[in-house]
Amino acid sequence: MLDRETIAERIIKFAQDNNLKIHPGQEPLKWGDLLIKRGGHCPCVRDRDHCPCDFVLEDIKELGRCRCGLFCNDAFVKLYNDLNAKRKEKKKWTRKPKGSSSRKSA
Repeated sequence: MLDRETIAERIIKFAQDNNLKIHPGQEPLKWGDLLIKRGGHCPCVRDRDHCPCDFVLEDIKELGRCRCGLFCNDAFVKLYNDLNAKRKEKKKWTRKPKGSSSRKSA
C-alpha cells in the first residue's frame, strides 16, 4: 500500500494531467488517509477498486464532479464558489448583533 504523500501526489498529477480541479473543500493528504483506510478502494462507490477510478472522467462529463466529489471541472468550482459566497453573504445579513437579545425589555 502507498503512503499518504504518494497518494496525494498521484491525485494532484491525475488532476493536472486531465485538466481537472481538486474540489475546494477537499485536501489530497486527507484523501490519502481515507484511501489507506479503505485499502485503496474508491471511498464512495464500493465496487470501484481504486482511486482515482476509471469512471472519473465520465462522472465529470455527467455531473461536473466525480461521484466522490474529489475531482471537478472549472464550471463546478465556479458554481461552488458562487454558492459559498452567497451563503456567506446571507449569513452576514441574518446574524444578530453581538449583545442583542431576542427578548424585549419590559
